[in-house]
Amino acid sequence: MTSPLPLIVSETPVSRGLLAVTTPTTPSRAVVYATAGGEIASFGGRPMRWSQQALSPYRTRYDVDISDHRRSAELRSSPLPSQGDIYFFVARVDVGFRVHDPEEIVRRNVRDAMPIVYGALIDRFTAITRSFSVEESAKAEEAIRRKFGSGWVLPEGITIFALSPRLLPDAEASRYLRDKVAATRELEVDRARHQVRVQQAQHQGQLDQLTQRQQLQAARTELAELGDRPLTPAELIRLHLARNPQDTTLAMQLLAQHEQALRQHQDAHNERSMDLFRFMVDKDLILAADVEPMLAGTLERLGMSGTRPAPLTASASTWTQPSVLPGPKQTAGGGAARDADGKPSAIVLEQEPGSRVWKPADGVQPVYVMVDESRDVGQYIGDLSAGVHALHDALVHAPDVAPAIRLSVLGYADEVANRLPLEMVSPGSQSPWLTARGPASYANAFETLLDNIGHDIEALKAQQPKVRRPIVFFLSGSEPYDHPAWVSPYRRLVDRATQRYAPNIVACGIGAASPGLIAAIATDPRFGFVMAPGTDVPTAIEQYWQALTQSILGSGRALIEGSAELVIDQPAGFRLASELV
Repeated sequence: MTSPLPLIVSETPVSRGLLAVTTPTTPSRAVVYATAGGEIASFGGRPMRWSQQALSPYRTRYDVDISDHRRSAELRSSPLPSQGDIYFFVARVDVGFRVHDPEEIVRRNVRDAMPIVYGALIDRFTAITRSFSVEESAKAEEAIRRKFGSGWVLPEGITIFALSPRLLPDAEASRYLRDKVAATRELEVDRARHQVRVQQAQHQGQLDQLTQRQQLQAARTELAELGDRPLTPAELIRLHLARNPQDTTLAMQLLAQHEQALRQHQDAHNERSMDLFRFMVDKDLILAADVEPMLAGTLERLGMSGTRPAPLTASASTWTQPSVLPGPKQTAGGGAARDADGKPSAIVLEQEPGSRVWKPADGVQPVYVMVDESRDVGQYIGDLSAGVHALHDALVHAPDVAPAIRLSVLGYADEVANRLPLEMVSPGSQSPWLTARGPASYANAFETLLDNIGHDIEALKAQQPKVRRPIVFFLSGSEPYDHPAWVSPYRRLVDRATQRYAPNIVACGIGAASPGLIAAIATDPRFGFVMAPGTDVPTAIEQYWQALTQSILGSGRALIEGSAELVIDQPAGFRLASELV
């Protein structure tokens, strides 16, 4: 509650006659006199002289405070209505005022100035704030300043000479505004996510169409090569194996069964021919002179010449294993490799001389490749996509290393797109793609890594006995538009005291990415690189992907060899970011 401010500071009777005493006053007070009949005079605000007072008709003296007063108050008990009178403003007012007519103060017997001043403010403010919605508090403030900034005179004898209002929505209006802003933000986020999903669906549809056209073209080419002739069983099996090499065992069994059936059919046919020949001989249906020519013909049909069988010629029932399927690996003694039961083992891909073969006990190395897809790198998105494809192809063609690596590719802009979930790269896996989008939100990038790494590593540890600390290769070509909001999720991501699977981060900068930014992101000064000044950006991108590929392959081979070393290759044409900060 505002403390009262009395304006009539004293009220005393006027002494008259020869013994009259004149009481002095101060410059900040005005003296007002009143007769018994209520007539008022002030004599310029000064006390009467002795000669005036001795014979004066005035009976009462009033001392009125005419000094400047400044007060600050919050009009919470009388909130100002906004447009529609549904929500209200809470006003905090700094006001300056003084008495300009002390006689009117006495005439109206104004004992406390505050109700008069604040009542006048509320009445005049209300008429203005009703013209503005609760979201327009700043406009309402400005309208009040324009209207009353130069002050105004109240009929009670008070002049308001200074006014500074501050309007804020009340508690209920604040909740309404917060809910409205949150709903608007959620709508914008949903709209952006919808655009990303639509774009992804369009891209996937285009890829599906390309795949379908390629499959149809391959089928047409295959049919054209085969022509209209019927295929033998061996050719059918060979065609099936070319498309499904994993069915080798089943195909061999089917081919053996087919050849056995052909032999059984030929044996039955030969047996019937011999029975017919014996019958004709027993019944004297043929002459002795005819026996030798007929026997020679029969032996020829049986595949024999004299008493020695003729060699079998290649026919539709014979089959040669396709050259695209390598044979079993030979052991040191020259025989085929065998498993623990002495049976021939599965086909083993040839390794480099002296290299070890990955075993589950060696563990796996999770690798996250985070690529800038913001509009700042839009002109280079083709070079970035080509680099991702080259990395994927390198792992596909490195079967000795691929089992030791789990690769994830993420693209970040205003949102983060999971281009390749964490998995082992194999010939059947899908090569990721990139697309340029909005501004670069580093906060979203690090928040996504926080979410993905914990979930991925827990799932991976349930499958593998040993999982190494994740590596994040962070490629930036732009400055973050959400600085410094990204710093907090980044610190939580790399804090090994609170984040169990905090990754090592290798950061590289191209284009607009500054050395200071890259040095701040890299978890070790040796892991932060920026392209050298004057380097062509497409060339720098190519050199980055070459170094990244070698780093991943080197880390995988080090893991297989039992080394805990983290292999990081500095890209050609790049410098340490810490040297340029």
